[in-house]
Amino acid sequence: MEKTKINKGRMYHSSDLVLEKFSGLFADHAGLNQAHRQLKSGISMIDEEQKLQVADSKGLTENKELLRGGLTRVMLKFSLALKSLATMQQNMELLVKVSFRITDLNRLPDPILVDVSRMLQEQANPRREELIKFFVTKDDFEQLETLLAGFKGAIPQKRLAVTVSKSSTHKIGEVFESLDRLLKTEIDVYVAPFQFQHPDFYSEYCNARIIVGYTGRGSGKDGQEMLNQTAAIA
Repeated sequence: MEKTKINKGRMYHSSDLVLEKFSGLFADHAGLNQAHRQLKSGISMIDEEQKLQVADSKGLTENKELLRGGLTRVMLKFSLALKSLATMQQNMELLVKVSFRITDLNRLPDPILVDVSRMLQEQANPRREELIKFFVTKDDFEQLETLLAGFKGAIPQKRLAVTVSKSSTHKIGEVFESLDRLLKTEIDVYVAPFQFQHPDFYSEYCNARIIVGYTGRGSGKDGQEMLNQTAAIA
């Protein structure tokens, strides 16, 4: 989440805490009570959406990279064996198809790596007996199939995680806009009259409404403006 939203989120929580602390003062104030409930609901929505936004896709990435590493190693083994067989048989067409270096495989985008892996598999399957002399075993064929299936499955998982994160970012932005309007057009208005009979409540609320940045300097204006208005009235 952006720093500005993190700081604004802290302001929402601080404002909620002050309202909760002095809730007894406005127990009969239907408008302020309703607005406070809406503030709480909005804060909860931000917290839940943020969990989705920051859901750690690192594990998905690490798993995909492990599968990719294993797959490329097995692919290289098949490539070298098929290349040796093609050279021995003087099969130039096969030689061109299956000649890959590890650097070539490492540079391939994920979908292309899947295609190349499948191609090597298709070239190797009918030549199983011939590839034994080049140290390609039944276990290698099974390992290639398993790693290929796992790697193919890991690609959309990562994409889905990114899509969810982007969706959550959009939702959070909408809730922030809603809470800004709620505070400015309703809660600030309802709290303002309390400055005359309950100045402690009003003062604490105004201070909570100031958005404080990481440096500790106030970057918000709404709370400070309310304090300035109080000073002017006094």
